[in-house]
Amino acid sequence: MDGPSVQTISQAISNPDYWVDKLRFEDPETFKELCGGLLTRFLDLPGPELSRVLGTSPVKDNRRRFLARKKAGGVFGAPLTEEGLAQIHQLIDFLGNHTHVEGIFRIPGNSHRQQRLKDNLNSGVDIDLELGEFTPHDVASVLKIFLGELPEPLLTTRHYPAYLQVPDMMLFEKSVKTDKPNKERQIETYQLLFWLLPNVNRKLLQAVLSLLYKTAQAQKDHKNRMSAHNLGVMFAPHVLWPRSLTIADLKDNVNKLNGAVAFIIKHSQRVFLAPVQLRAQCRLYFAAKEKSEAQQKPASSDDTASPSDEVAQTRAKKRPHEDAAESKTQTDLALAQLYAHVQAMPDSHKKRKYVKQFNEHSNCTPGSPNHKVLPRTRGKHVRSKSWGAAITKLFASNKPQTQTRSGAHSDPRKSSQTPTSDRVEPGSAVTQRSTHRGPSVGAPKKLRTLPLQPRKL
Repeated sequence: MDGPSVQTISQAISNPDYWVDKLRFEDPETFKELCGGLLTRFLDLPGPELSRVLGTSPVKDNRRRFLARKKAGGVFGAPLTEEGLAQIHQLIDFLGNHTHVEGIFRIPGNSHRQQRLKDNLNSGVDIDLELGEFTPHDVASVLKIFLGELPEPLLTTRHYPAYLQVPDMMLFEKSVKTDKPNKERQIETYQLLFWLLPNVNRKLLQAVLSLLYKTAQAQKDHKNRMSAHNLGVMFAPHVLWPRSLTIADLKDNVNKLNGAVAFIIKHSQRVFLAPVQLRAQCRLYFAAKEKSEAQQKPASSDDTASPSDEVAQTRAKKRPHEDAAESKTQTDLALAQLYAHVQAMPDSHKKRKYVKQFNEHSNCTPGSPNHKVLPRTRGKHVRSKSWGAAITKLFASNKPQTQTRSGAHSDPRKSSQTPTSDRVEPGSAVTQRSTHRGPSVGAPKKLRTLPLQPRKL
């Protein structure tokens, strides 16, 4: 594997949640396991409850049957789909341009216009809301009706036990010695829960919360009176309350659930991002996957090898012998160059030491089978010396010089070349060493000349 492509890297840079999105669609089961492991750090969810939150076990359907009414082909009262989302987006886009209207989401519109608008949406016709046929209050009321008639709340029934625990996450403040809401932990929990939502639910929730956040910001500019708290009270029954529970069942948790929706509206710019730890774990998952595929690639390619691959494998098997021969040739060449360099050195103790080492390894010396004759190179010519000349010079430097009767220095090379039948001058070094005097006094006898023996080094 060559690693991520340039396009993948650019996408990861532009979208910090790229790896999270990728894992969510390519391996949903692994993605749920990662989210579940992170959720258990903050929430007390026993095994069965955690399975329901993650969607790995079914949830009992106790919803009231009269809420499941729908017309064939309509979007109101039907499970949420991409087609229904596209129809409702017309309402959200229109309201985004009218968040400054006084009493939006609070003042009801005309019921007849609302019914006509619902019929148009159910029939799937294109609606131009800017023509003025419907007021912003009509459109806002229809949007709330659509959310309230969904068979399942937008935040899903299976996540309801988790939403009950999030507002109770507190942090002890040492300065005032009291508990306060742990905002960062709550945001991270909502982030994980929203990543576990069905994709179409997540898209619609993000669009609705963006609209409500914009509406709450307009309230700060005194353009309307719809604060995040007021919007939370209005929308909690539509997006969070389970359809199977009544107000009597929820009376102990109403304020908690309303506050949870208000908190989500305030922090809607952050709750749809992925937590840092989830990003890191998803990136590590794909890095480990790439490494595993890279290790398995050679094994899989051997199973389906083509004839050309078999030829390449045969050549690869023969290659070690060729490499060994080439390595040996390079070694011999290096030794020959080293020997030539030693021969070019001036006569010294170091040179004699190197020559001795070459003699001890006969396969490295000239004349051996491995000896390589180097080609001539341009430049200054260094005269090569034979072994005989080197020995002669070495012998001459070690032999003591003596004077003859005439006072001239004797030449060892001439002495070594003198034939045995020649007369040796009296008084020479050889005569003095080889003369034996008898008991009588007189002229010395003619003696036999001995050949010179070179001294051992």
